Amino acid sequence: MQLFSIGIDDKDPCLKDLIYKKSSAYWMEGLDIEENRVGDLVFINYRTGHSYPPNKMAMIKDRIKIIIADILATIILEDLQSSMVQKIIQQEYFYFDKEDQDKILRDALAIMWGGRNPIANSEKIREQWRYRVWDRIMDHLNANDELVFDGFIRFRLKDFTRELENAVDRAVDELLIENEYNEFIKLLQYFVEIQDPKVDEVHVVLQDDKRYVLLDSNLKVIHNEMLEQLAREISDKEISHDDLLISSLITIAPCKITIHEYDKIKNVELLNTINNVFNGKVIMSNERITPKK
Repeated sequence: MQLFSIGIDDKDPCLKDLIYKKSSAYWMEGLDIEENRVGDLVFINYRTGHSYPPNKMAMIKDRIKIIIADILATIILEDLQSSMVQKIIQQEYFYFDKEDQDKILRDALAIMWGGRNPIANSEKIREQWRYRVWDRIMDHLNANDELVFDGFIRFRLKDFTRELENAVDRAVDELLIENEYNEFIKLLQYFVEIQDPKVDEVHVVLQDDKRYVLLDSNLKVIHNEMLEQLAREISDKEISHDDLLISSLITIAPCKITIHEYDKIKNVELLNTINNVFNGKVIMSNERITPKK
């Protein structure tokens, strides 16, 4: 007697192998698995060769439904998520090169599962989705003895697919921002390279008023006509002290930069930018220094 059937595309042998492999872990005495082909679909049929009383048969069918829901929910959330994301990327962002597509894939999965948050949060998200997918498979099998895998994902898991698409979109946005940032860094590096250093060494000190003061190798405040002009121009445009620091360092183009009490600087992006622009020339120091008069 046939109990339930799962229909899969005959061009997807990996999915069939996964279903067979995971079904073996739930094996029940008297349960057989056969398959037949209908058009482009291969149906995996769960059958029993025994005859049972109606109440016993109902219990067996309930058990098989749970097994199928467990198997398919696991396959969707653990085995196929990567290929589903890859398919979205190839359909919507095919114009990115292979390296960028691989990065989008990794970042999209991290976004989808809260990978940039604490692990506990990631596990919580996975469990929530697993329950939703499992529950919808059970709903379908309560009303049908047959489940066509691709159709189920397309029509019953639209929200899951949409979440994957949103994760891909966010990963692409972040990649574009990162690329723009890298181009910006290259431009600043070029500005530094084409000019002669105004001083060999600069010490950066964050003052109590959140302004930065630049000192030379003798720990004396650097007074530079270009810097003073730059400060006047920037103050008129309401640019932050962080932007003024970057502009000042690029104008001076020193051979060595020491940032003192760097842990007090909360803008990590600022520190990263200075490190990237002046690659190999920056020292992060915990030392506190006082300007000399």
